Amino acid sequence: MDDMEILNAKGIRVTPQRLAVYRVLSEKRHASAEEIYEEVKEEFPMMSFATVYSVLELFKEKGLANELKIDFEKSTFDIRTDGHHHFMCKICGRIYDVDIQPCETLRKGEIDGHQIVEFQGYFYGVCKDCRGKEDRK
Repeated sequence: MDDMEILNAKGIRVTPQRLAVYRVLSEKRHASAEEIYEEVKEEFPMMSFATVYSVLELFKEKGLANELKIDFEKSTFDIRTDGHHHFMCKICGRIYDVDIQPCETLRKGEIDGHQIVEFQGYFYGVCKDCRGKEDRK
């Protein structure tokens, strides 16, 4: 499916600005609203930050993107919406998807009688690239 078909499938009216936000989000995984805005404004100089943010909110509402709060300074957005975890490097700040098998509680979808409808696990540490740089010192 191309980008227009993806937006249409989620019931999102296609506009050039929404397509631009989606394109940047799919190219720059785990990007902040500010990073997306900086990219999009090159193509649409009159587009405001508020517009980018409202498009991201629409994408969240329609299930096209998730908001991550892994970085305490800013939210980032991810178009991969299946249940998965994230790792953030404390040195370079990059965020990586982490695929691990869900535990019994997540498979069951319930904990102490409470229904789990969404989960996000965050891991923090030093990525392999930064570890390699430390090892070379």
